[in-house]
Amino acid sequence: MFEVTKAPYAALFKRKKTAWGLNSSTLLTYPAGTLGNEVGQFLSTNGFELIPKLESHDVYHVITGMSTTVQDEVGMQFLLLGNGKKSLYLFSTIGICIFLLPEHFKYFIRCYKKGKLYKPIYKLDLYASLNDQLNHIRWKLSKSRSTSISFFKLLNDHQ
Repeated sequence: MFEVTKAPYAALFKRKKTAWGLNSSTLLTYPAGTLGNEVGQFLSTNGFELIPKLESHDVYHVITGMSTTVQDEVGMQFLLLGNGKKSLYLFSTIGICIFLLPEHFKYFIRCYKKGKLYKPIYKLDLYASLNDQLNHIRWKLSKSRSTSISFFKLLNDHQ
């Protein structure tokens, strides 16, 4: 679904947004442990490149530690909804997937609840954060700073 909708979505809703102009090789030159390097590793591992004007999608994967399986792609949309993000794309994805993937509904609700545990991830200036240590970003996002590591452990222990 994302493959089919990404170009029209970017054209319609991201017209004024500036593409980062970065690729996985460039991101891998960032220091180890930084968001930029971690995103580069994520892209390389999965055989992806950043999609111009939609770079935040892959960065959210890295920050949340969620994979690119269909279940986690949808789960990330629920997490972002719980985190306060609202967009036509997010609501459309959630609406469609509730009907297409009802067997994962309990998982999606857990993702939603986990999103509520964090300060708004979608408000971060992700491009400016590429030089920041990923662990520090996760710590800053934690509403209860002492739980930031356990929150991300929960995300990775979802199955």
